[in-house]
This record gives sequence, C-alpha cells and structure tokens, in this order.
Amino acid sequence: MAMTNKLTITLVLLISIAFFHCLAFRLEFEEFEPRQQQEEQEGPGAGHGGSSGRGWEEEATNNPYHFKERSFKSWFQSKEVGYMKMLPKFTKRSSTLFRGIENHRFMFMEMEPNTFLVPHHVDADFVFIVLQGKGMIGFVTDKTKESFEIKKGDVVRVPSGVTHFFTNTNETVPLRLAKIAVPVNTPGHFQANFPSRSKFQQSYFSGFSNDVLSASFNIPEELVGSLIRGSQQMGQGIIRRVSPEQIKELTEHATSPSNKHKEKGKGKEKDTSTMWNPFNIFKEDPIYSNDFGHLHEAHPKKFSQLQDLDISVSWINMTQGSLFLPHYNSKTTFVVFVENGCARFEMASPYTFQGEQQQQQKPWFEQEQGEEQEQEEEEMSGQVHKFVSRVCKGEVFIIPAGHPFAVLAQDQNYVAVGFGINAFNSKRTFLAGQENMLNNLDKVATRLSFGVGSKMAEKLFTSQNYSYFAPTDRSRQFPEKRKPSFQSIFNIAGF
Repeated sequence: MAMTNKLTITLVLLISIAFFHCLAFRLEFEEFEPRQQQEEQEGPGAGHGGSSGRGWEEEATNNPYHFKERSFKSWFQSKEVGYMKMLPKFTKRSSTLFRGIENHRFMFMEMEPNTFLVPHHVDADFVFIVLQGKGMIGFVTDKTKESFEIKKGDVVRVPSGVTHFFTNTNETVPLRLAKIAVPVNTPGHFQANFPSRSKFQQSYFSGFSNDVLSASFNIPEELVGSLIRGSQQMGQGIIRRVSPEQIKELTEHATSPSNKHKEKGKGKEKDTSTMWNPFNIFKEDPIYSNDFGHLHEAHPKKFSQLQDLDISVSWINMTQGSLFLPHYNSKTTFVVFVENGCARFEMASPYTFQGEQQQQQKPWFEQEQGEEQEQEEEEMSGQVHKFVSRVCKGEVFIIPAGHPFAVLAQDQNYVAVGFGINAFNSKRTFLAGQENMLNNLDKVATRLSFGVGSKMAEKLFTSQNYSYFAPTDRSRQFPEKRKPSFQSIFNIAGF
C-alpha cells in the first residue's frame, strides 16, 4: 500500500513539473506576443479594408493594390497561337495612390509552341523576364541585326523604337513573358508599329501615298499595293504558326547570352554588354536565401541595360508555409506578378482608398481650397489602413515605396516576379528577423517608444531566429535545446 501511494505521489509530481515547465516556456514567449484585441476595439469598417471582423478574402474586394486576372485587357488573343494582356493605367484605379507610377504599364505575353511574333517597334522602353519556356528574340536596326536565345530567368531590355521579333522554339511548352513598359511619347500610353499588315493591324506604310513609296523604294507603283496590303498575310494575326524548318532558319545565327560582355574594372566586374543583351537572373547569387525562400534581384547598379530606366527585376521563390518578413522599400514601388501558387499579402498604408473615391466625384480644378486642405490633413491623419489580399497565379499586387508589407506563402510553393520602379538609390529595410532595423534601437528607446518593461524590450525584436524568410509554424523556430524535454524531466525523477 505504501509503495502504491509513493508511486501515485511520484506521478502527480512528474505531471506537475511537466505542466509548469511547459507553462513557463509558453509564458516566456507569450510575454511579448502582440494581443489580438485590435479587431474588437476598432469595430466593423475600421481602416477601410482593415480589421473589421470580416474574412480577409472579403476585405480584398476593396483593395486598390490588388489586380485580379479580370483586370487585364486583351491586346491580342488567339486560342491557336497565344495572347498579350495588359493592365490599364494604374492611375485609372487611383489617381493619387499610383501617381508615382503613372507612366508605367504592365503586360503579360504567352506564345504557343512553334510560333512567331512578327517584327514591330513600340514607342516605349520595355524590360521583360522569361517566366517559362525558351525561344529567340531578334533585334534589327539600320546598322546591325542580332538575335539571342532566351530561356527561363532571362531578363531583356527592348529599347524604344528598336524593331524586334520573337520566336517560341519549344515544341511542347508555351513561352511566357512578364513585361514592364515605360512610354516615351504620352505618359502611360504607347502604340506598336508594324511594317507588315496582319488581320487586325495595318502596316505603317499605309500612312504614305503610293508615289512616295514608289520613289522611296524605287519600285513600280503596282508593287506598292503588295507592300501595304500584304494580301498573303491578311488572314493571320501578329503571332503566327511556323514550321520547324522556318524556326531553324530564324534561329540559325542566334547566340546564347554569356559573360563575354563583362570585363574587370577598378577592382570590380563591369558590365559592358549591349543595351539589349539578355542576362539570366539565376546566374547571380540570391540576395536573400535560406530553407524557406530565395530572392534573386537584377539591380540597375550592376546591369547597364536597366540604369536609364531605373528599374530592377526580382524573382522570389518561397516554400509552402513560409513568411517573407515585414519590411519596406525606401524609394522603390514594386509591381509584383504571381507566376505560381497563392500568397497572402498584408500591407500597412497611411492612405485611404474610399475617401479618395469620394473626392474624385469632382475634378481637381473644381475643388475649393477648403477641400484641398481637407485632403492634405487626411494624409497626416495618423491612421494606418490594413490591406490584405490572397494573390494567386496570374494576378498583380502593387507595393508602394515606404509601405511596410509581408508575404505569406499558403497552400503550395509561391513564385513571383517583381519590377521595381525607382530602384537605383532605394534601400530595403526589414522590420523583423535577425537583421531588422528595430533591433538596433537602444533598449531605453524601445521601452519609451513601445511602453514595455526592460525584460520585454530585450526580447521584442531579438527572438526571431531567421532573417528575410521564416517559417510560420512556430515549432520550427526554436533550436532543439530550447524545446521542453519530457524525457529529461523523467530522468530527474529517477525513471
């Protein structure tokens, strides 16, 4: 009987030790964990798309930064050969939120296997990245012609006014490109110009009279009609099916991008490539990388093709359940296009959207001085508006400069590309992780700013074990030695 009582007391003691050990461990890390009371305090409708008791899927409907697939307009579309789609001017969604990128347009293009996009030039500079497949791009000027093989990860600059054409050389996989355009004539607008006529596109030669064309090309006027009308191509669009033999002829002199355009200068590698020479974003080491994500970036400081446009190109790949830690960019606004999977974007913004819609009922030149002053005061209101969206493949999210944001990869691996506008002198500042900016705050400054005790101030910004990318599963955050060991407890008890 005494033995039984002793065993019972020992078991109760062990359970108590284990309970208090776990409780202490939980309290240690929940001491400074933010309490989720903001939703209850703010009530419905707070923050114009922020915490309001609704699911974030519903909140996304009022998110001006999220462009779904239906937002795209078809520039060209054919089930047989491919399509081009373009977002409307960003300022059509909001004239104030996107004023800084009003002269930029985003496009997406897909060409089916064994197809050819006819030569043309555009009154806009383009930067594109290959998302999938392989192909060839050709450039033609009055002095030279060059063609390059392109594949996944290749970034290419297409200067304004340079005639170029594409070929998808893959027999099974579509060629997919994401593009950012910078128009040179009318802000936010551009046009493509084609020398040859197609089903829905006139030749630019149709803008000249027959006698001018006859004299210009030194051909009889009866031949001018075939130049303008192109009767044999009337039934075809700007993307056309081609035979393997024609692809072989087109790609016969294409070269593969290499490092031969780089040379050493003043102790570092100098880029001396031509303006349209492709380069592969994956040949550069990722700027951020761990088990949960990788971020590759082509920056205008390193690649001369991007310098005058002040545009960077990024490729991000995150594992399922990982988090791109909260941060902001000092000058760069990112146009992010999702290539695979879905992610939850969370962003804090000082700007309202619904309030601006009400102001837009009157043109700016009809607003009275009091209304303008009211708008300026609203910009300094001190309110933070939370924008949350589930962004999936084929959709776009805009991240303005200075806006803190985070990205959570959800049901599968997440892949996206980003075009950074005003990238040259921008700095990325992380607000969480081992290398976060707030970790450099003096502990006294932390206590005074956040109203916390000394112990909490030490832990608040120093408990994250990862930089840049981190797991959302908390059990993966801590080293094994910090997890409660029930085996060690039993060892202490003599078992």
